[in-house]
Amino acid sequence: MSPPVDTGEHDDSEDDADRLLVEGYTPFDERDLPRGYASRFNLYKAAWKKCFDRIQHIVNSIHTPTVNDIVRCVHRAYDDVLPGLPYAELPVVAISEEIEDEDLPPGSYITHLYPSDCPNIMSAMKALVTGFVDRLPIGQDIKRKPTTSLVNYDIELLKVWHGVLRDAAEGPESPPQLVVFIHDFEQFDHSVIQDVFCICSSYVPQLPLIFVLALLSPHSPFLYTTYPQSVLSLLRVEAFTIPSGTEFLEKVVAETFFDPDFEPDIMVGPETLDFLLDFFYRNSASVEGVLLILQLAHLKHFDEPLTVFVQDELLGTPSVDLATKKLSDPDAAAFLTSLFSWSFGPQELASHDGSWPVNDVAGLLASVAEARKDFLSHLCQLKLAFGMMRKVQQVMLDLGYRGAETDKTPLEMMSASLRGGLSREGKYLGTMTKKLPGEKLQTLLRELRSFLDELPDHRDEIQQARERVVTTARLLEHEDDASDPPRIADEFGDWLIGYFQEHIINLEDLRLWEIWHTGSTPFPSEVSHQLLASPSFYFCVDPKRTSKMFNPAPRASIISALLQPQTFLPLASDVSEPARLPIWKLPDASILFRRYLEAGRMINVYDWYESFSQVIESQRSHLMAGESDGQMTEDEEEWKMHVQARFVRALHTLDFIGFIKHTGRKADHVMRTVYDLPE
Repeated sequence: MSPPVDTGEHDDSEDDADRLLVEGYTPFDERDLPRGYASRFNLYKAAWKKCFDRIQHIVNSIHTPTVNDIVRCVHRAYDDVLPGLPYAELPVVAISEEIEDEDLPPGSYITHLYPSDCPNIMSAMKALVTGFVDRLPIGQDIKRKPTTSLVNYDIELLKVWHGVLRDAAEGPESPPQLVVFIHDFEQFDHSVIQDVFCICSSYVPQLPLIFVLALLSPHSPFLYTTYPQSVLSLLRVEAFTIPSGTEFLEKVVAETFFDPDFEPDIMVGPETLDFLLDFFYRNSASVEGVLLILQLAHLKHFDEPLTVFVQDELLGTPSVDLATKKLSDPDAAAFLTSLFSWSFGPQELASHDGSWPVNDVAGLLASVAEARKDFLSHLCQLKLAFGMMRKVQQVMLDLGYRGAETDKTPLEMMSASLRGGLSREGKYLGTMTKKLPGEKLQTLLRELRSFLDELPDHRDEIQQARERVVTTARLLEHEDDASDPPRIADEFGDWLIGYFQEHIINLEDLRLWEIWHTGSTPFPSEVSHQLLASPSFYFCVDPKRTSKMFNPAPRASIISALLQPQTFLPLASDVSEPARLPIWKLPDASILFRRYLEAGRMINVYDWYESFSQVIESQRSHLMAGESDGQMTEDEEEWKMHVQARFVRALHTLDFIGFIKHTGRKADHVMRTVYDLPE
């Protein structure tokens, strides 16, 4: 299943932030504001919700046409029937991705079938029938006596229920269809589904059943290679494919982070885009996966204390005076020092003869506001220049210039643009523009103007680019002689080259870019156990207590934990690094696992116990070294029972993990399943 994605809509932000602090998460505490984590938590929620709403709008716009076709197909399933068939076909809609049942016609009755609910035909029919009949028809009050009712897996019960529904229908409208969603269709037992289709097909069209199959794989190969022709002949399959793949990801990223008309609070960096692309190709090409990665990038970004300035410089206060007072607090001295050092580097200090460019806290806050305005302006120019570059490339390809192709995919070009690494492509496209004849140059200018006219008028950056394109187009329309078009093309090509070089820059060269841009920060592919257990993802936590979330290695982690538990257990307050422990200090499961690795393929349980008890005796002697002889006196029988209990508990632990396999040939032997040797 896809992981749940938090939209950021929570009201208990203070409690959640307090809980994370109690659990030990205080990122950059030495230079953080008092209660800074709570302020950043609220800013994270707002930033992520803005991004999430935008992506959701884009995804809905992509899916809407296909979903409308599916709804139309379900609505007309029993209207467009081919006449002359020897028997009625069972309508089946096969889709390559899940859709929400609320997208279907409002009058439809819907039930859902899952693989875990249908291990056999009786359970499957029970889930199907009770999914409908347990809900009373609208406006009806039906009372059934258990002694006179049909069994709940009999489809005749569903037929009677639908008959009541049909008789109660008013007017010429037919009663609503009965829609059955089959989730994870590939995971069902094939023989069970065959029987379900055969039973239901014999009751259509009296029962207007419609099956919607949610598949993960392409529908045609799976259906036609898995089910026999005798079953497929009973079905009328309509196949739909939900838009997905690289083009889907490209549209989501482009319209979320590279649309000049939309300003996300956080601009993702090239490292995040590279990880997103790799994860999309290698692991999960799903919307949930894209959302989760972008959300984690937001979480990691708000580790930085300076991100408290993401939205404005007021620090959560209603005025600059209150923000100045907040920074003047002695507890904020470390934060203020770091803000000064991050705001003004060697270049800024050199331009002011080595002195500070600002003299007070209010001036520093004004400097932050200026940096934010400058960053957003450069970001808008980068988006606009990148969009114009992509439009020029597309027009060149449409005009037949194959040389405009590049070895980078659109997503790779987006990532490269954030590094300022498209100078070669920009120069090449500008050079091609300089060689265009007048007619093709007009086509290029017309397309560029159409692209710019779709953008808002309130941005000065867009106005300037539009004026240049319009001016060039007018000059081309009023040329005096044959020498004008080449001259105009040459000037416009030079302008494009300069425009691309000036505006497609590395955003990390801007002042205080760390506040609004994730930059080249490595993607946070580690998430703590506390974070995964919480109802929503808020922050990334201390990496010393993290587990791999993406590309996990549970087998290697379990073996490492058993061999070296000191690296996974919390350290004492006076210990800085974990030290290798002698075997008698290890937990019982680790002791037993060490002896496990020393055995052969088959392990004699009694010999295993004897080797375990020797270590426990050594442990006992070390622990009792400072005790008197009277304290060491103990009933031997009671001690043996104690050792046996510890051995059985450790043995059950390894059995539960899956490290031993029982064999019927020798009752006193078990078989190893792991053959890794300790380092």
